[in-house]
Amino acid sequence: MEKLHGVPESMLIPVAARALETYEKKPIVKDPYSEKMFRKLNYDFDQITKDWTTQLGISIRTYILDMLVNDFVKNNEKAFIINIGCGLDTRFDRLSMKGIPWVDIDVPGVINIRKRFFTESENHVMIAKSMFDYKWIDEVKSATFYADGLDILVIFEGVLMYFDDKEIQALIKTIDSQFSNCKLTFAIECCSETIAKHTSKHKSVSHLKSKPVFKSGYNQFKEAQKWFPKGIRLEKEYNYFDYFHRRWGIFGLCRYIPFLKNRLNNKILVAVTKR
Repeated sequence: MEKLHGVPESMLIPVAARALETYEKKPIVKDPYSEKMFRKLNYDFDQITKDWTTQLGISIRTYILDMLVNDFVKNNEKAFIINIGCGLDTRFDRLSMKGIPWVDIDVPGVINIRKRFFTESENHVMIAKSMFDYKWIDEVKSATFYADGLDILVIFEGVLMYFDDKEIQALIKTIDSQFSNCKLTFAIECCSETIAKHTSKHKSVSHLKSKPVFKSGYNQFKEAQKWFPKGIRLEKEYNYFDYFHRRWGIFGLCRYIPFLKNRLNNKILVAVTKR
């Protein structure tokens, strides 16, 4: 496997987490695709697979995003998915989305690895570009299955917390303006501002060889509006503590204490264009 540095290396954490969750007696998610990659990728996973909370959190985020994707496809006849910073996400194949237009976007090194395990198809393409190289937008619009008037779900899973507020604001503003003829829904994994200030204490990310750093997060739901232009409204937040309470053990009690719930776990933020 080619060497990964910085944020791209972090994609190996969810692969390991989903693979190990698949082995659980009552798994939150079963992911044979991740299990296969976990076995075949030439990487020392030992240091990033020792924390049960990371495995649980990633399994829950997978569960939540699976639910959101399935609901979006069910409720929108013109559903179109853009998965930005896709890493080695398995959702397109795992949820059998072969009839849904789907674009996976990540840097060239990541896409090269993806293509060892996944193949493009008539409705599924992979774009090898940084999300800040906005030429990817032209490639999306040139796809045969793209058209104005689509209902687009934009997924950011495990990626935006590695960038600062100004970078996130510019990225979302650009996507909003460039797809102004479509209705956009954003599903974004976010960490808390508290967690963002303590990457060194994260029991998996801190053990990555390239030591990427969290740069953004929010504690209170309304604070997330800082990333979005006026034409996009915050719709809902899914906090991981609200799911699979027994698996959290004593940490599950945090769901009853807003101060801790808002600061000690990640969440999926959903925002929607008003047009």
